[in-house]
Amino acid sequence: MTDSSRRSSSRVNIAFTPDATTAAKRLQQRFPFADLVDVARVGTAYALREQLPLNREADFGSANGSNFNVGSVDPHGEMRDLLIALHPEIDEDPYRVIETLMSLGTIALDRKVADGEVLSLRDLIDPSST
Repeated sequence: MTDSSRRSSSRVNIAFTPDATTAAKRLQQRFPFADLVDVARVGTAYALREQLPLNREADFGSANGSNFNVGSVDPHGEMRDLLIALHPEIDEDPYRVIETLMSLGTIALDRKVADGEVLSLRDLIDPSST
């Protein structure tokens, strides 16, 4: 796949898995997120920071939870560009990878909150605290 084709996407929507939707709603209740799309962005960033898998494991589940327009999640393509810069080896639609990361990251972050390892969003700034 060429570099230019990796940068484009035909996807219009991306979605959480049902488990990630549940986790995202808990995070939205706990922290000052305006809506679930903000949780999706933070979940993606958290997944990238924690180097969570880019590929979906067999037990990933269906991405048929809360659904977002790609333009709402990544209006200027900055998340896509960051993903490609950090992982030039990806050979699939970058928004499919972002969809994977937003679910995995949201679930992982929710788990850290439940375990008391993340008490505020500020805790995410210092990687040694999580």
